[in-house]
Amino acid sequence: MKSHNSQNAEEKFSQAADGHADLWSLALRAAGLAGGLLVCVMVLLGAADPENESEQENRKKIEAMTPAERAQLKRNYEKFQKLSPAEQQRLRELHEATRSQPELNRVMHAYDAWVKTLSPWEQEDLRKADTTRERMELIRKFRTQQQEPDRRRSGRNLFELIKIMDLNFREPRLRFVFWANSPDPETYQKAINIIERSLPEPVQYPKPKAELSEFARSRAVLQAAVRFKKQDEDKNGSAWPGPETVDQIYQLLQDNEYRLRENEDPRGFRGRLRPEEQKRMMVAFYLAKGLWNQLVMSVKQELDAIHPPEDKLQQFFETLDAKKKDHLMRYPPDEMQAKLKYEYLQSHLSEEVRQSIRQRSHEVQRLILDFIPEMDLNNPSDGSRRGGGKGRQLDMKDGPPNGPDGRPGNRLPRRRNGEPGPRPPRQVPPDA
Repeated sequence: MKSHNSQNAEEKFSQAADGHADLWSLALRAAGLAGGLLVCVMVLLGAADPENESEQENRKKIEAMTPAERAQLKRNYEKFQKLSPAEQQRLRELHEATRSQPELNRVMHAYDAWVKTLSPWEQEDLRKADTTRERMELIRKFRTQQQEPDRRRSGRNLFELIKIMDLNFREPRLRFVFWANSPDPETYQKAINIIERSLPEPVQYPKPKAELSEFARSRAVLQAAVRFKKQDEDKNGSAWPGPETVDQIYQLLQDNEYRLRENEDPRGFRGRLRPEEQKRMMVAFYLAKGLWNQLVMSVKQELDAIHPPEDKLQQFFETLDAKKKDHLMRYPPDEMQAKLKYEYLQSHLSEEVRQSIRQRSHEVQRLILDFIPEMDLNNPSDGSRRGGGKGRQLDMKDGPPNGPDGRPGNRLPRRRNGEPGPRPPRQVPPDA
């Protein structure tokens, strides 16, 4: 749910974008150069609002900021100091323009506030836009996406969460957590109902069904399904779920226009598999992604109830290296605070909570591996190689702690002559 401030920012931004084309074009050109740095300079130089504020008022505004916001302001100003004299002069001239054109000031603040609601890769797309026209097209696209009621934002802190959950990054069949689209919760429950009705015996729930969370119920149904599969000695999963069950779930997904991933080939898994295998694989990954999402949400709810003291978070922030601090500073204050909290909890969770979370996570990972069939890992649709579309290389500062052979992130070994080895598999960011 969006905050009241975010909604106000979007409303002001929308009014500015729709009603002041000339000023908007000028603001976009400036924002393309420096982004939020410009607003930082405007605050520090005294152009914080349409009405010129006094130095004392600006000082009060800075004092009212949170420690994280003040730290961000300070670091942005230090970046300004490192700009070339020409770039500094360009920003000063724009600052002077805002004093004579208060409407431009409002546009800039509205734009800056709105940009902070975007994901880091969306912000990067805006920064890299070559022309004002291209940037405007991206803005219209992102605004339209934000207005869609089903826009998913749960993936923002996915990497921080899965570090705590101890996801096995080395298992190729678990890579779908990054590239598969998230199921609609209501549709996913219908799919679980279909699975439950297909079982030869009733599911033995650990407590009354009405008292279970959606995650606990889905896990119980899928655990029962895997047990029955093993009883039938179906070791590789090729005959589970049964054809009729697969057809029912597949039709449900078609009726709801679900695609396993963005830009999916309408022929299914790129024509590499027979139609029935395509259906079965899509259903298996769909069930896995839905269960994984429910696990992540259950862990997130548990961690959201933990509130480390502000001074502890600030002390922890000061212990981070400059590279990590810079990475966190790329985010708007509220999101930065959330990411900092998850970073803190990675090393400060109670052992009881940590073991409980990891036990659930390992249990779900084993369950998923039991019902996702073995597959050709060179198939472009398994997520290890992205065919088509414009995948973005993940910022592995956020990614897995270790890659192959213990190397950090996704890095592969270098050849003997010192040249880089083969490119790592392309991945895409989690759902926005």
